[in-house]
Amino acid sequence: MYTLPLTNLLVFYGLFLILCGIVSVIFIGLKAKTALISGSTAGGLSLLIAFLYSANAAGMVYAGLFLALALFIVFSWRATKTLFRLFEIIPTQHEELKGKGIAFLIISLMAVVSIVVFILQLIFI
Repeated sequence: MYTLPLTNLLVFYGLFLILCGIVSVIFIGLKAKTALISGSTAGGLSLLIAFLYSANAAGMVYAGLFLALALFIVFSWRATKTLFRLFEIIPTQHEELKGKGIAFLIISLMAVVSIVVFILQLIFI
């Protein structure tokens, strides 16, 4: 096992998730407070797993894999749901159009990064 690459990967992932939550609020406004809370919580969990993994705590390899896979599933579901909402409001030029478009892009990026982190963890263990 390569402790340093996995720890660095999980730290990157945690900071990325927290940053995505912050960026959502910056671009969408306070309506995206759920993104801030979920991004910060998931990012904090990833940072905690990275810390515990670096301290050789048992089971953290599996916790990191589970977190990345679970978040990939959640972000994929949320991105799909947001995309369908976009399809509904595009013809009406609804005021939510810009915010939903940005949300879709950020959530999709989070899903892609989650599956990449999952795959890289499999490679490094």
